[in-house]
Formats: sequence, structure tokens, C-alpha cells
Amino acid sequence: MSADGARRDEAQLALAEGIRLFEAGDLLGAHAHLAQAHRRAPGQVRVLSWYGLTLVLVERNSNLGMALSDQALRLEGPVPELCLNQARLHLALGQRDRAIRSLLRGVEGAPQDRSLQAALATLGRRRRPVLPFLARGNLVNRLLGRLRHRLSGAPAVPEVTPATLGLLSHPTGPSDG
Repeated sequence: MSADGARRDEAQLALAEGIRLFEAGDLLGAHAHLAQAHRRAPGQVRVLSWYGLTLVLVERNSNLGMALSDQALRLEGPVPELCLNQARLHLALGQRDRAIRSLLRGVEGAPQDRSLQAALATLGRRRRPVLPFLARGNLVNRLLGRLRHRLSGAPAVPEVTPATLGLLSHPTGPSDG
């Protein structure tokens, strides 16, 4: 096997372990494996996407993390996994509207993807403020919005946190519990 082939195989193993650790809630361990995968295969789109996500979550490096996520999407297009990671990244940065746009972009390319549909359902959609000349966070708009929602008979919208899209609110290692 060539040296390049061995590096690609090592990168794939590190990527798989990084994703497994991310899903298990070990962001620090995931980040270490994804950094290793990025060193071995810096141009691989899944590695760019996952490593970019953990850069934001663990190192708080939003510039590089966003650049890597954007690069992965430019190279591969709206692949569901890449769009979901970008949405997670935006949500971690407090950019809810951008997170929704990332998910919608993914749904355009893969309308039947369950992970994107579930993430969109979790995030929900905001209506326009009741009084558009006031800020959305204005107390009057918030109270009128709650009243409008209650009167519409719509089900309660769950609170959207990083945990609702498979993120933790802060980087941690494996639990001791």
C-alpha cells in the first residue's frame, strides 16, 4: 500500500472515531481525533466539516471553523451531513436563522433526509414580530407574540439549545458517572 493510501486509511479511522466520540458527547476526544484526521487528509470534505465544527465547539475558533465548513460545502454541495454540521456550527454561535438556512439548503438537495427534517422540526420557524417597528426582543413584542401563539392553538415550540441538535452546551470529556 502506498504512503498516501495509508494516510487516507488512518484519516478515515480517525474520522470515524471522532464522529463516534462526538455522538457519545466527548467533544474533547472527538476534536483530538478529528484534528488527526485533518492532518492526514486536509482536503477530505467530511473531515473539513467535522473538524470545523469541533474547532468552534472546543477551541472557540469560529473563523477557521466556519471557513472549513464553508469549504466542505463548496467542494461537495448540499450533502445532508455537511449541512447538518454547518447548522450545528451556526447554532453554537447563536446564529439560529443561519442554522435554519443551512438546513433548508440541505433539504433542497435531499428532501427525504430524516436528520435534516428532524433538525428543522426541532428548530421550528419564527413568525414576524407582531409589531415590526419594535425589536424582536422588545418586551411588548414578546408578550404579544406569546399571546398570538397561544390564540393560534399551535403546539408549544421546544426551546432550541445546542443539545437539541446533538451538541453539548460546553466541551467536556467522558463523564465519570
